[in-house]
Amino acid sequence: MIKLLHVIAIGALVSSAVYAYSIKYETTLATEHLQKLKSKTQRERDAIAVLKAEWQFLNRPDRVQMLAERHLDLQPFVVTQVVKPSDIPNRGPKVDTIGRKLEDLGLGMPTETPRNTRAGATTPGPMP
Repeated sequence: MIKLLHVIAIGALVSSAVYAYSIKYETTLATEHLQKLKSKTQRERDAIAVLKAEWQFLNRPDRVQMLAERHLDLQPFVVTQVVKPSDIPNRGPKVDTIGRKLEDLGLGMPTETPRNTRAGATTPGPMP
């Protein structure tokens, strides 16, 4: 009887040692993964900081002014350019150009879609 208890105790001891080792191994892997994620996050933050600095450098007012003078043909503001909203003509009616083109091609007719969406549902036949 005592030998059986010794065997059970030794078995429990070995299994608990294996369990403790597996938990330690999983913890080590999780820690390494966490460190990799932290370093990757820090690299991304550094890259974002560099991009923000570059953005601020490229959007300096003096640089933007120089580029606008070089590439845009800007004229000084003239008071005669200002009009009242009532002087602006109304928009024309909205025209469905895609629908008009479809009608010209003979594709503007309404179609019927099947109501049931079963896998075995049939599709409508070709249009006349």
